[in-house]
Order: sequence, then structure tokens, then C-alpha cells
Amino acid sequence: MNGNIASQSIVTTTSTTDENDSFSDVDCLVKSWMIDYLFLSITRHFKEKNSEEFVREVRSFEAMIDGLELEDHQMKKKLVCGFLARVMDAKNLDVRYTHDEVVTPLMSAVTVWNAMDEVVADANLHQTVKRLLFVQSVGVCLEKGMPSIAKNALQWLERECDVPEKLQMKLASIVSAKNADDPYLTSFSFARLLDKIQSFLDSILEENPSNFLLQAGSKVVHARQEKDKPQVQSQELEESACTEQSTDQPTQNEDLSLHSKLSMRPKKRLLAKRSAQPWIPDSAEKPSVVNYKESKLKVSRLSGRNTPPAPMDTTVMRSKRMWTSDEDGCLKAGVRQYGEGKWAKILQEYDFGSRTSIMLKDRWRTLKRHHLV
Repeated sequence: MNGNIASQSIVTTTSTTDENDSFSDVDCLVKSWMIDYLFLSITRHFKEKNSEEFVREVRSFEAMIDGLELEDHQMKKKLVCGFLARVMDAKNLDVRYTHDEVVTPLMSAVTVWNAMDEVVADANLHQTVKRLLFVQSVGVCLEKGMPSIAKNALQWLERECDVPEKLQMKLASIVSAKNADDPYLTSFSFARLLDKIQSFLDSILEENPSNFLLQAGSKVVHARQEKDKPQVQSQELEESACTEQSTDQPTQNEDLSLHSKLSMRPKKRLLAKRSAQPWIPDSAEKPSVVNYKESKLKVSRLSGRNTPPAPMDTTVMRSKRMWTSDEDGCLKAGVRQYGEGKWAKILQEYDFGSRTSIMLKDRWRTLKRHHLV
């Protein structure tokens, strides 16, 4: 008997372990679908310039990826969402995405866009958008009547980015004249920047559709509508029959006829908007309706509820730690050993703390610009 109990215990333990492993795999897969769907939703709201829904979906996306080990394609989506968030806030000069008070949203967008050179397949498009970001980082400030911020933006761009010398001179002239209507700013307008970004989004969505949940949801809604069609047709036939019967009844029975027609109408809603459980098309049962307003479950974070939306966390803005001479030495040694561009290999071989390969590439670019290598 003891042997049977031990055997049952082993079977139960093995079954539980298998179930846990299976759930872990399923959980990972479903979360990847949700990340893809949120990314698709974010890009859609950006194109529609629906800022309220855009901010809501960005928060959901940020909460979904918090603490997860992201794959390469998910990291790319994270960078894209961080970039779009900054562009959406381009004209909100009071919003900050870094601890540096000088850096406006568009200036921060420049940094993120530079890190996306491997995400943007079209090199010409990448350069065009970068130039538009340079111009509009200054142009938006002048448009808002803030020439001092425009001057600070230009100085920051000259110091931190590889702005062509001719463009620097042109922007300096525009800032000096405080001319927000300069033809150059009109040529490289904010609307043109948005058009180019939308072209980029179209291309990246074509390569990575990210629409599995959207297609699955569409199938469920279609199946639900098809299932409800016979009920609607039956209701119309019953009403028609009641109307014909009422014309044959004496006038003293009109009240009774009206009562019979009303009693034949189904009292339940054909399409419940809220359900406790997802409805399976093959099932004949409808999902039960639940009043979610009564639920006290809070999904989003409670901190900062009455403050402007918090900036989206991206790898580009995550670390503001200054580079040390030891780290610069490791970077130079790594480039000598493995060559420029082998940032992932250098990152593995040398100790850079929490830095990423993108940060190594940006630092090397800075060292070259200041003639330190």
C-alpha cells in the first residue's frame, strides 16, 4: 500500500511539473502575442494622431515588458515605441525624457533614432529623418516663441550629434534671426517628418505584421455575428407574424395584440459588450455579463496618477552614468582586438557594467568626433 502511495505521489509530482513547464511556455508565447498587438495598436494610434489612446497603449506596453528578457525583435519594438512617444510629445516642450532639463522630446528622439540604424532598413530614409529631427528640434522651439530654448537645442545638437557643418550654419542663422517662418524650416517641416516616420512604420509593419491577436479577435467577432444572424431573422419573422395577426383581430383586442408582440421580443442583448470569459465560437452558450465598475482590482500603477505621463523607459535613456577612463580604455582595446562594429563581442569580453552594445557604439562615435581615438 505504501508503495502505491509513493507511486501516486511520484505521478502527481511529475504531472504538476509538466503542467508548470507547459504553462511557462504558453505564458511566454501569449505575452509575445500581447507585445506584438500593443505595438500594432501604438503605431496605429500614432498614425491617427490619437494622443489619448496612444499614451494609454504605451503605458500598457511598458507594463507588459517590465522585467521581461526581451528578444531582439521585441527590443526593436521597444526602441520604436520610445521614439514614437518622443515624437508625439514633440511640441510639449515642458515634457522631459531624460534628467537633463535642456533636452526636449525631439532632441531625445534624435538619440533614440541614432540607435535605430539597424532597425531602419532604408539608409536614405534614416538619414532623411535624422536631418528632419535636427531641423525640427530647433524649429519647434521657434514656433513656440522660445528662441532661447532653440539656441540651447542647437548647441546641444552640435555637441552631441554629428550635424553637418552647413546645416549647423543654416540653423544658427535661423536661430539668430528668430525666424520661425524661414523657408528652410518650411521645407523640412514637422508634417514632412511625420510623413517619413509613417513610411518607416509601414515598412516595418510589412516585414513584421504583428497581427495574430487581431486576426484571432476578428474571427471570433465574425463567428459571433454569424451565430446571431438566425436569432435576428427569427425575431423579424415573429414581429411580422404578429403584425399580420393584429390586422385580423377586432379593434377591442388591440391592447392584447400589442402585449403579445412585446412579449415575443427577446429580453437579452444580442451582443454583450463585456464578458467574464472569452466566448468560444463552437459553443452554444453566450458569455455572462459582468459589471466591471464594481471591481476594485487595479492593474496600472497608482503612483503619479495626477501627473503627466511618465517617460517611456528605453535602453537609450536608461543609463546616464558617465564613462570612466577604464571603460574608455576597454572600449579602445576591444576595437583594436576585434575591430570597429563588433560591439556585442567587445561587450562580452570586457566589463562595462550595465551598458549595452548600442551604448558602446555611441561612445566610440563620440570619441572619434572629439579626436580621442
